[in-house]
Amino acid sequence: MTTDRATGGRKMVRIWLGDHLIAEYVAEPDRASRYQRVMTPKFTGLRITVDNAATGKASELPSEQLWPLTVQ
Repeated sequence: MTTDRATGGRKMVRIWLGDHLIAEYVAEPDRASRYQRVMTPKFTGLRITVDNAATGKASELPSEQLWPLTVQ
């Protein structure tokens, strides 16, 4: 397995409304994948992508305990 030295192997999680970016987070690969898997059914119709993290100003992915509060 290889990791990107610049990002430490972290992933960028983005939530899209059409072509408009509405949320952007960074997380470890396993948390990013889990977040995508949990949130996809809750955000029906929105695209959630997980890509290699680029250096930027994205927020840290919230604690998993807060994920159910994302969508009521």
